[in-house]
Parts: sequence; structure tokens; C-alpha cells
Amino acid sequence: MKIQINHIGKMEGHADFVAEILKGDVQSAKLITTEGARLIEGILIGRHFKEAPIITSRICGICPVVHKLSSIKAIENAFEIRPSQQTVKLRKLINLAQIIHSHALHLFFLSLPDFFNIENDLNFVKKYPKETQCAINTRQWALKIIEVVGGRAVHPIACEVGGFKVLPEKNELKNLADQYEVVLKNALGLANFVISIKYPKFSRPTTFVSLTNSKEYALYDGDIKIFPSASQSRIIKAEKYTQNIKEIEEPYRAAKSATLDGEPFMVGALARINNNWQQLNPLAKGLLKGMNWQLPQYNTFENITAQAIEIIHCLEEAKKILRDLLSDSSSLRMGRLGGGKSKEDARLSLNLIAGANPLSCETVGVDAIEAPRGTLYHHYKIDKNGYLTNCNIITPTVSYLKNLEQDVLAYIPNVMKLNPKKRAIKIRALIRAYDPCIACATH
Repeated sequence: MKIQINHIGKMEGHADFVAEILKGDVQSAKLITTEGARLIEGILIGRHFKEAPIITSRICGICPVVHKLSSIKAIENAFEIRPSQQTVKLRKLINLAQIIHSHALHLFFLSLPDFFNIENDLNFVKKYPKETQCAINTRQWALKIIEVVGGRAVHPIACEVGGFKVLPEKNELKNLADQYEVVLKNALGLANFVISIKYPKFSRPTTFVSLTNSKEYALYDGDIKIFPSASQSRIIKAEKYTQNIKEIEEPYRAAKSATLDGEPFMVGALARINNNWQQLNPLAKGLLKGMNWQLPQYNTFENITAQAIEIIHCLEEAKKILRDLLSDSSSLRMGRLGGGKSKEDARLSLNLIAGANPLSCETVGVDAIEAPRGTLYHHYKIDKNGYLTNCNIITPTVSYLKNLEQDVLAYIPNVMKLNPKKRAIKIRALIRAYDPCIACATH
């Protein structure tokens, strides 16, 4: 017997699904990406490092911010450039905004209709107009942040290696801050709606991987936390990720997949909350505690709920950053480099950015950052003239593809007795709960 679902829509990109069943036992479950390889990593070879953030941000139209930031940070790590605290705050702000707008888009417009037996999103919008407006308003505010700080909402152009080409006007940031309470009210309405839904009962223990940082709920930087691992968590340095996380190629899809020490693993909102829930901001933590989850939470459908909680956390965090940026009575400063570098080091770094001075030898830069769907890695080798000789990008969807397939493999027996149409709806709902980005996966 074969279960085949052609064209799983309502996610970024296109994919099919096939499961093989023999004498009642599910033998295999495969998500088949139907987009051709885009070869972004190969395109970058031989190009100057300054082009990497521009090109990689084109991998995805939903999460261009995080690709650009990770590329920039990897290059800065290669040259030991330490940007100013102001630069870091602005980068964190647009990354938070990207997570807010991506989560709002996915959980409300792409995933939630699955749990109301509504296939046409327009019918879902008509049935829940108030909640729809909450999702739209929350997302629009986040997109406005990216536009103000990044220069435009899609493929931002203001951020670069070392700092920003141009900084936002304080009055624009103030306007965003003034709208916060209304946006928070909308977001809380959306989150409470998501939390009120009863999702299918499903549980499959797995390993959760995300960044972790002792100072904050890790989204911008940190080490890699792996939980559970032999019944307890362990932490590895982000730059050493290749020692544990390996990409593999499979003949049935253009996208690669990945394993952790040879096993599937989970990344994304659910992984981050399982690993770092203690560091959530107060309102977000209150929502989580009110749900009485048994942590770790192994129901992948609850990734949608985790995204709703993260929207509130990111809003709270954005408020703090906006407050800090506005607290200085003077205008925002255009300083590109900081963090304790000497004048000579800063001058050398600026010359490297401009391409004026060659390096003494090849250098390597690695970065890990949290995208909406999970941990994203950018890894570059740069020759002495500033040109890329190697590039490796591991996206969140690549990381969790094997875990997704194992989840569906375990879930199919729960829906085997349903008629083919209802069974397909249930399987699509589980796949979409992951929030796959096929464009990123086939980079």
C-alpha cells in the first residue's frame, strides 16, 4: 500500500509526500521537495566576501533578515570584527521582527485552518475576522520595524559587515514604540486563540537543538544546546557544529537533510522553548505556565503554540531594545566598529571591508543564529584577497527534515483507518506544523 500526497501547499515552497506500508506496518515516510537545486553555495565560490550577505539574503523572501545577519556575523568572526553595542541592538531588533512576522503568517494563515477542517484560507478569515486582524496588525508592525531599520521589509539593504550603511531616524523608532501597547494587545489575542485550540494527541521523544545563552533567551547568538542527550543536556561551541551535525544527500529530493551524531533532531520554536523556557520574558512565560505543559514537550503539533508564545516574547524584547535605543538624548551614532578593538585593529578591519589590504593567509568564519524555523549556520572560507573558497549553509528545514519524516512515520498508524481524504488532511497538518521552508532547504 502507498499513501501519496501530491503538492502540499500553504508553506514556503513545494513538496510531495509518499509513505510505503507493508502488511499494515509503515515502512517509510518521505517528504519529497519538488523544487530544483538552486546552488547558492556554489554561486558564492570565487566571489568577494562582501557579496555573500547580499546573495544569501535572496535564499528566502520570508526570512531574508536572518540569512543576511548570519552571513555578516560569519564574516565578522573571520576577521575578528566586533560591532558596536548599538549595531547589535539594531540587528537583534530586526531579527525579533522577522520572527514575529514569520510566526504570525505561519501559525494563523497556514497552519490553524488545518485544525478547523477548513481548506480554503479565505473561509477561515471570514469565520474569524477579529483574530485575522490581530494576526495582520501584529505582522505589519514587525514588517515596519524591518523597513525602518533595514531599509526595506524584504531583502534589507542597510545592514552590512561592521555596522549599518544608514541608521533609522529616532522619530521613526519612537512611532514604533508608541504603537507597542496596541500591537501587544493584538498579539495576546492571537496567542490566546492559538492556545485555546485542542491539537491532536501525539508524542514522539526526540532531541531538541537550539542556541543557548546564559544572558538571554538565545536568538541572536550563543552556544548550541542539545537536549536530551543521554538523559541530560550538553552544550557545544557553535563554531564546532560540524563535529556533530552532518548534512546528507538522498536521491528522492534536491534538498539535503541533516543528522546529529547520526540521529534525527528537532529545531525551531518548540526546541527553543524546551531548551530555554526559563529565560522567556514575563508575559510569554506566564502564557507557558498557564498551559501546564509537561516539559520537555514532544507533541510536534504544539510547535504552533510555541510560535505563539515566542511572538509575545519577541514583542517584549523588542520593547526593551526600542527603549534602550531611544533613551540616549543624542541621535543614533554611526560608529561601525566597537567592542574594545584598538584604533589600529579597527583601521585594519575597515580596510579589509573595503578590500584595500590583503590578508596574510586564508581565514574561516562561522556563525549560528536562530531563524524563525530553527538554528541557521553560515560557514565561509576566505582567501588572502577576500574571495570565498568554500561555503556551507545549513538551514533549519534541512536540520529537521529527518525528524519530520520520523514523526509522520510514527503518526500514520493513528490515522490509517480514516478515509484517504481525511487521512491526507491530518498528515498535511503535521507536516505544516513544522513550518517548512522548501526554498531555504533547496538553497
